[in-house]
Amino acid sequence: MTTDESNTLVFIYDREGTSQTDRLLARISLCRAYAAEMKWDVAGQWVDRGDAAVGERRPFWQGMIAAMKQEGQGRRIVCLVATWNRVAYLPVVRAHLRQLVTDIGGTCVAVEDAAAPPPPPSSQDAVLRRIRAGGVQVRPGATLVRHEGTAS
Repeated sequence: MTTDESNTLVFIYDREGTSQTDRLLARISLCRAYAAEMKWDVAGQWVDRGDAAVGERRPFWQGMIAAMKQEGQGRRIVCLVATWNRVAYLPVVRAHLRQLVTDIGGTCVAVEDAAAPPPPPSSQDAVLRRIRAGGVQVRPGATLVRHEGTAS
């Protein structure tokens, strides 16, 4: 990057369609920790809730864009999210919202992109999910899995 990373101003965004706050707070904490690790200044956090969290017309997303325009003069501005799904589940909606950030000279960053890939699953449930994914369900609760054994 050609810009000075310490001159980066971060705007944390999240959305929550339910009344649950534990996961929301954990995601925001993850973003704050990542920003601190990168030595980025955090301007604040914006959270759309309930019905506003699922549509394209997001009041807090729009407020964040306005704050980015106002406060980001002369600095690199970043919209930081924990995962891309925190912007939107649908790729077309996500692209539209991210374009609004790009239009004002900002960048969207997801912490998930910076994280190392998770270790391979080792639990019995994960193994069963992989087996089911590689087979054909013949009836509820029964999956036919082709065995690729070697002939002797």
